[in-house]
Amino acid sequence: MTLLRRLRRDRRGAVAMLAGLAAIPLLAMAGAAVDLTRLYILHSRLITAVDAAALAGARAINDLDRDTQIQRWFWANFTRTGSQATSGFLGAEVTQLSITVDQEARMVRVRARAALPTTVLRLFGQDVLVASVDQAARRQDRGMELALVLDVTGSMAGAPMTALRDAATELVNILYGPSETIPNFWVSVVPYTAMVNIGRGRTGWLEPGSLNPADYGSTVWRGCVFARHVNGEDETDTPPTIVPFRPFLWRSTVNRYSPNLGDNEWTNATITEPNPENPPSDAAQNALGNNARGPNLGCPRAILPLTASRSVVLNEIANLRATHRGGTMANLGLQMGWATISPRWRGLWGSATLPQDYDTPYMDKVVVLMTDGNNEWYDWPEGAPGACRTTGSNPPCRSGYTSDGDTDMSAYGRLRENRLGLVAPLTNARALTEINARMARMCTRIKARGVIVYTITFNVTNAATRDLYRACATQPEYHFNSPDAAALRAAFREIAGQLANLRIVR
Repeated sequence: MTLLRRLRRDRRGAVAMLAGLAAIPLLAMAGAAVDLTRLYILHSRLITAVDAAALAGARAINDLDRDTQIQRWFWANFTRTGSQATSGFLGAEVTQLSITVDQEARMVRVRARAALPTTVLRLFGQDVLVASVDQAARRQDRGMELALVLDVTGSMAGAPMTALRDAATELVNILYGPSETIPNFWVSVVPYTAMVNIGRGRTGWLEPGSLNPADYGSTVWRGCVFARHVNGEDETDTPPTIVPFRPFLWRSTVNRYSPNLGDNEWTNATITEPNPENPPSDAAQNALGNNARGPNLGCPRAILPLTASRSVVLNEIANLRATHRGGTMANLGLQMGWATISPRWRGLWGSATLPQDYDTPYMDKVVVLMTDGNNEWYDWPEGAPGACRTTGSNPPCRSGYTSDGDTDMSAYGRLRENRLGLVAPLTNARALTEINARMARMCTRIKARGVIVYTITFNVTNAATRDLYRACATQPEYHFNSPDAAALRAAFREIAGQLANLRIVR
């Protein structure tokens, strides 16, 4: 009994035992601090990965491989441990990665859950901690006035024109998605050759008395105009209310020259022109080719001014046709593309509120300029070996053709008229240099107003032309040299992707 009473009174081991018992909750708290810190870091990384995935999905909302792109962006940011693994950052196991798409709202929602193995807390029965993120991105395009300035010269006939229509169509579909209209988004389409077509109904933009219907024989003025070459007005956005246009007219030269020296262009009896409003099929247009005749020779389809409707824009692109003769004057196409988005032309195209001011908040003005050749006159060598017509109702062509140093008609007239003010001798090479210089100056003026300029050269081998278009772009990366149809389509697709402005909405 004495021994038992002594043991009950002995307290020498109690402090150590109590200290050990007190260390258990302290250890649990320290473990929780470590593991919860790891969970916080994991959650931050999971947010980054889900945000990136949602934004990628919104950008590619209309792509067939959209979900693949979403998963790729998620794992690129969550550092997958293996090509087929489901674990990533800090060894966390991804137990959920779900994708929901609302096409009507143009929204992509990504939800992810990750289980993090614990370190200290597993000693207390807590094996994993779970982080979850639910994020959505809406494809939110900024307001935009977009001008598509497209080369439809004769060299675009056949497969190149098909490639252009397909590429431009894809750009429009990417920007509109499934919607017919988008708030504050308009597109203009400006086809050009060696001239542009302002539209047959815009006679009020012409110099008074300059249009004589009798000059057009059995057809009508289609809407093409001469360049306003005096005082540098072919480099500005001056509206026609200040400097009006003159209607384009390719006069008949039949009987003006001797048979071996002259250009036997057309007579009223031999005009073969496309319908002014509805161009024929590719086959019909290409069959005419350089053999077409008439006072509107070389005149392309009319400009489509800023339009909100996706279907109207797509229909315009579908109706683009290659137009032969005259040459290529991309500077004039660029000028009229600028005109479709310049506030100096507000109300002239039909809308009282368009184009908007340059500094309108949350609005962009963009020009996409595409060409497949150099800025130059064309001179069809009718009468060269194999080119002379021997049948049909057209007048016979020159026998034994030799170049007389002149050219087809363009918006600058014929080369020998020297509306460019060149120093003799008048050659196409000198004309090209001058037109390129005018275009370069206009590019600088357009960009100075804050307009974003993208340029595309399609199957262009001339280094000077590629350099011109690269310098014209807002930055070098906004120029795309496309050697074939696949590259052309990729260029339009890339531009469309860059124009899509996205933001997180939840």
